[in-house]
Amino acid sequence: MAEEREETDVELAERLFAEWDEGRGTAKSEIERQAWGDGSSHGRRFDRFVRQQLGVSTTKRSKQTDRIADLEQQVRSLGSHPVGVDPTQTEIQLQHGRAACLGALHVWNDPDAGFRTGGFALQFVTAWNSLALALLQRDDIEWRKIKDGVPVVRDGVEQSLDTADLIELSFPGNEHAGLRENVRFWLDLRNAVAHRYLPALDVSVIPHAQAGLLNFERVVVDEFGEDYQLGDKLSVPLQLSGFRDPDVLASRQRAQRALPLDVQALLGRVTDTTPELLADETFMMRVAFVPVVTSSGRNPDAVAYFVRPGEVPTELAETLARYVILPKAARGPRPNIGAKEVVAELQRRIPFRFNTHDHAAAARHLGVRPKRGEADRALDELFCDYVTAAKIYVYNQQWIDRLVDVLSTPEGFREATGRDPLPNDDGRSTGAST
Repeated sequence: MAEEREETDVELAERLFAEWDEGRGTAKSEIERQAWGDGSSHGRRFDRFVRQQLGVSTTKRSKQTDRIADLEQQVRSLGSHPVGVDPTQTEIQLQHGRAACLGALHVWNDPDAGFRTGGFALQFVTAWNSLALALLQRDDIEWRKIKDGVPVVRDGVEQSLDTADLIELSFPGNEHAGLRENVRFWLDLRNAVAHRYLPALDVSVIPHAQAGLLNFERVVVDEFGEDYQLGDKLSVPLQLSGFRDPDVLASRQRAQRALPLDVQALLGRVTDTTPELLADETFMMRVAFVPVVTSSGRNPDAVAYFVRPGEVPTELAETLARYVILPKAARGPRPNIGAKEVVAELQRRIPFRFNTHDHAAAARHLGVRPKRGEADRALDELFCDYVTAAKIYVYNQQWIDRLVDVLSTPEGFREATGRDPLPNDDGRSTGAST
């Protein structure tokens, strides 16, 4: 005969809870005598056991007790601690993280801010560091640096792990991949711009800032409750950007090209990632602008509908999936070089005279731009983009290198441009590339 399986604590708690059934069954003290042979705690052991195993409270507090608890929670939600109540380390870190996140938003939305991206990155990374510490300390997971089995102490304070390690511990698994990469982006950016003034970054990082903010809010609400959410403290900032100005995008691209190479490489790394990560709103928030017509018959610029990650209706998500094009991982940095700059570079690297008309002819011959008379568009996004707002073509370094290979010989030049090559003004006429 098979031995009877021993009842688990969860199963025991479920059975005892069913026997009690909110007072309509057996008394708590009687249940304790039957289960553990001792009813002297008058139901407190039963309450504690059920709460630990099932997460269900079996005690009924007085209205005054509930009122006091509600008032204390309101004080906590405002970023303070109730007088006479010692806050836990978890609560201290949580409040520190919320304060740092609000500080980052204050910097970002300040119209006079001159160090917007840098200031935001510094405080936003601090916010995530504190939030991760709050989660680890709450769950009793080791958060300190350990050396030879002993916590590392500096100036009397136990040292925590680096932010990247804290994030890995707090948010493991594939479901948090976008969140981890978003925090990594801000860590790298903080390290790259902490002591440099780079205003051209501000527009480029908006998708990552929006995604990171929504991630932070979601974690706070999911892990600590809606009383700690930041949403009720925020509003949509107004701005005076020239949405109708076709030169805005071109000006932004020129500004970005002036950024230090290491920062350009950091921004370019985003396009080298996987399509799955690019489609993850917890890594980079994509916003769809839907044109509408008002009741007065006038056309507004656009209306932006902001939707939390994971809350996009199925029908809309399917539509977006059809119309949103993600760059391939092997594509490299997006084209950002104007045609005149391409021509100037070619003049330095090939032995023949080369102008913008030659460049347009070569682009059509090599299949990156459409033939004359056809609608403007980029035919090969590996080398070229067409910016509709500015009505210009932009190219990348790969395109320049390809042209140098094709145009450095008389035969290649003649085939690509449709005319015979003429020597450069410096007298170079050989087919060798310099």
